[in-house]
Amino acid sequence: MSLLQSVAAIHAKSAMEIAQIVQQVMGGVSIGAIYGLLALGFSLMFRASNIVHFAQGDFFMLGSYAAITFYLIIGLPFWLSVILSTACVSLVGIGFEKIAYKPLWKSHHSFILMSTAATSIVLQNSSSLIWGPDAWRFPQIFSDRILDVFGVLIPVEIIWVVIGAVIIMVVFNAFLQKTKLGKGFRAAAQDREMAQGMGVSLLLADSFVFGISAGLGAVGGVLVAPILFVTPYMGLIFTLKGFTAAVLGGLGSIRGAIVGGFLLGVMENLSTAFISSAYKDAIVFALLLLILLFKPSGLLAKPTAEKI
Repeated sequence: MSLLQSVAAIHAKSAMEIAQIVQQVMGGVSIGAIYGLLALGFSLMFRASNIVHFAQGDFFMLGSYAAITFYLIIGLPFWLSVILSTACVSLVGIGFEKIAYKPLWKSHHSFILMSTAATSIVLQNSSSLIWGPDAWRFPQIFSDRILDVFGVLIPVEIIWVVIGAVIIMVVFNAFLQKTKLGKGFRAAAQDREMAQGMGVSLLLADSFVFGISAGLGAVGGVLVAPILFVTPYMGLIFTLKGFTAAVLGGLGSIRGAIVGGFLLGVMENLSTAFISSAYKDAIVFALLLLILLFKPSGLLAKPTAEKI
């Protein structure tokens, strides 16, 4: 082999490796968008009520089943199924806030935490009773075409998932930052007494937090349903991934949740491609432990001092 041929072979190999990395990053961005939606729910809940909602992934699962019911069983259009699924799961979240959490607000923090874990078990078992323990397959919604962009293969379905998730994130962030109602809810999350004195309804603010948190999980479940098999117990792993993403970006930070979701998805995909898929979850949770040990405030949230 001549020198020119050797150089050409090295360049070709490098180009293939770069294309593989880019493809894994793109795949990570797609699943990271879903993690970001879950992390948003965690951060919103923590910021508003200082609790970690361990049923967040189960609302994700419930969103998938609701979409199956409206689209596959009843036969409604997909866009209407998405809206109804999100609305129904949001109402379930508000219902649990009124029944399972509100009576415990003045009790010890650990009781509310246990109540969120109990909510997870209730949702899992209820879903198993209603839809059965077997996995459901959501029909393909988007095109099955695969785009070849400079050697990087990108399924069109993945593009739509990312677009849908990003639109939800942008609209949600704009609502909190720009609208009067959103600013009122942010004020209630920071100082409930002061916000109430300024005319913010705490009852409405609490319902908003729990409803939107559940709805964000449901949207993620609807977007992922055409890609994954839906089971009653799929929520646990997504609860852990969403919590990890929220901690990575900074628990309580809205923008940090988005950044953490995308970073987690990319790191997970790269570890799958270049280490082993058998260790991807172990790597993710090892990352969570490292963050909690060395930078518990996360990447974007600022550490705060609490006065006693």
